[in-house]
Amino acid sequence: MSKINKLISGDQVLSEFYEHLIELEVVDSTNNFAKNLYEKKNGICIYSANQKFGYGRNNRKWISHKNKSIALSIILKYKSNEESSVIPLISAVAIRKTLYEFDIDSKIKWPNDILVNSKKISGILCELDYHADSENFIIVGIGINVNFESDDFKDNPEIKYNIEPTSMNLILNKTINIDDVLVKILKNFATSFKSNRSDLISYYKKNWFDKDKNIQVQLGNNLIKGTAIDIKENGSLILRTKSETKEVMSGEIISS
Repeated sequence: MSKINKLISGDQVLSEFYEHLIELEVVDSTNNFAKNLYEKKNGICIYSANQKFGYGRNNRKWISHKNKSIALSIILKYKSNEESSVIPLISAVAIRKTLYEFDIDSKIKWPNDILVNSKKISGILCELDYHADSENFIIVGIGINVNFESDDFKDNPEIKYNIEPTSMNLILNKTINIDDVLVKILKNFATSFKSNRSDLISYYKKNWFDKDKNIQVQLGNNLIKGTAIDIKENGSLILRTKSETKEVMSGEIISS
């Protein structure tokens, strides 16, 4: 049994929530690995310190480096769209709480990018694995820049960052133990998942980057402009436009 799985089995919070952790020396993408598992179970995690072809929203490349970043996917069973819609916010709160335990004060850019001083330190991608008349799962993919140095972000000149990146190492000016970060993420995710919904949303809004800002939200081929005024308990964004107050269930903020 690996060190992390021993920690999971020996901790009541972790052992009750997670099935087990699959640790991979190298992987193309932890989310792809999770989606292709023949037998999925609630609470299975896939982790690698060396992810080769990570991706985010709209198939943007997510850069990982061996032993300098965390690539983690958590498989969760869900019963309804309402249940799955709040998972991105739970994930964001868990990462924000984890960073705070390392004395890093971060903000959440809706729905689940994590920023420090307006630079991106973590990204989360939630993908539904839906099959009619079958158990349905959501794959929560989490990427965190842990020990990246400035040059690590410049390795591939073809990659254009829509938000300037940063890392825990660059913020704290010291090397961070990746296993410590991973265990804290797993614990904070489990406790955030089990927390009262109104408390979760309240915490999210206290650390919400976009609040009262004039933003643009990309919805497919449509671009909506307005002021971000609230987050509902289902995770949707409330946007005040010139003509109406609009509820946005999903989309991407492309400027703020």
